[in-house]
Amino acid sequence: MLKYGLIVVLLGFLLFLLLQLLASYNIISAKGKIFIAGFLVVIAMGIGVFTIIQDKSDDKLTSLAQIFLQGKNLECQIGAKTLEANSEVFNFVSGTLTLVGKENTPYFRMVVPLKDCVFNNVD
Repeated sequence: MLKYGLIVVLLGFLLFLLLQLLASYNIISAKGKIFIAGFLVVIAMGIGVFTIIQDKSDDKLTSLAQIFLQGKNLECQIGAKTLEANSEVFNFVSGTLTLVGKENTPYFRMVVPLKDCVFNNVD
């Protein structure tokens, strides 16, 4: 996360220098410089919010995958049906973050996205 922060600071500094050069050669006005800077700040804030949301989602999926691989049960919502997924009847596919029903089970070839599951610790 620190390296992303450093990249953002470096890019911000370079954009600041570019705006200063453009303003010093009268290519853009001072108001134009303020407008561009404000626009870039809004874009940077949007990227930051999006990144925070994605990180939380990734953390949730990672913890669900770890729980499933430890042999614990997950409750998954498929349409109006709720099913209990565990490693005895489902395989975990890490590339697509899904659970696929094993052969010789009632869930054979059923694909369940991991994002539709929750862990309810009943212990």
